[in-house]
Amino acid sequence: MYFYAQALIIVFLFSAQTTWLELFSFGDVIPDLALIWVVYCAVRHSRAAGIGAGITIGLIQDSLSGGLLGVNTLSKGLIGYFFSTLKDKFFVEGMIPIGIFLILSSIFDGLVYYFSMGTILKGEVASSFLYQSLPVFSIYNGLIGPFMFIVLDKIDSWLKSKKTGSHMRITN
Repeated sequence: MYFYAQALIIVFLFSAQTTWLELFSFGDVIPDLALIWVVYCAVRHSRAAGIGAGITIGLIQDSLSGGLLGVNTLSKGLIGYFFSTLKDKFFVEGMIPIGIFLILSSIFDGLVYYFSMGTILKGEVASSFLYQSLPVFSIYNGLIGPFMFIVLDKIDSWLKSKKTGSHMRITN
C-alpha cells in the first residue's frame, strides 16, 4: 500500500509539473516538484530511500525529456545521496532549513545540467541561465518546497497510520 501511494504521488507530481504548473511560472521558471520530492525522501527517510527516489525520478525525467539519458539520473541520485547524508549532520526541521536545503539542491541540479550540456552534449546554454534562471529557480523551489514538505508529511503520517492500524486488532 505504501509503495503504491508513493508511486501515485510521483504520477501526480509529474502530471502537475507538465500541465498546469506552467500557470504559476515566474520569469518562465517553474518549481521542480520532482526535485522537491527527492529532497523530501532524502531528508525524511533512509539513505537508501533518498538515493532510490533520486535515481527513480531521474530515470523518469531522462526518459520523458528525450535528451541524453543519465543527466537527471546523475543529479537527482547525487542529491538524494548528499542530502540523506547531510540530514544526519544538520537539524532539518522548520521552514528555513528545508528552504536552504532546497535552494542548495536546486543550484546543484542546475549546475549539473549546465556543465553536462556544455561538456558532454556540446550544446550551448545561454549564460543568462546561470545569472538569471538558476537563481530564480533555486529561490522558487526554496519558497514552494517547505509547504510541499508539510503536505507530504501529512500524507506520510496518514499512510503510516493506515499501515499500523490495519495490523492492530482487539481480541478477547
